Amino acid sequence: MQSSWLRGFETLQASQSVIAARSGKMRDAASAPLDADLAEFARMVPEKIDAFSRSARAITRDSLAMHHAWTVQMQRVGFMMMSGKLPTLPEASALATQTTEYALGAISASARLSRGALSPLHRTATGNARRLKRAKRAKRG
Repeated sequence: MQSSWLRGFETLQASQSVIAARSGKMRDAASAPLDADLAEFARMVPEKIDAFSRSARAITRDSLAMHHAWTVQMQRVGFMMMSGKLPTLPEASALATQTTEYALGAISASARLSRGALSPLHRTATGNARRLKRAKRAKRG
């Protein structure tokens, strides 16, 4: 969870840098359209579609896995409730153990979901920030 928070912060910083660099390119293109960086402009929409599509796939995959785990746990509870008798000590103990395992698994699954959803966006934003920074340095030098 902590690494997802850090990656989220890095993504925000990189996004700010990319937006600033691309806004400058758009401003320059408005005053000199023939000198516009068309290759950079052509990247903008496809890269976002790709990153958000990958993120949506990860969210869907991890959400389905979490839903499956929840369904299994609710079946366990339901079977015990519908048995028509009080659970024995071993049955109650087994359910308590399964519930603890489910809860720990849910925490891990949440971290995986967060990481999976953010990774494509982080990779795209930080990659663009590095590339645009290098291009700016090369243009100066």
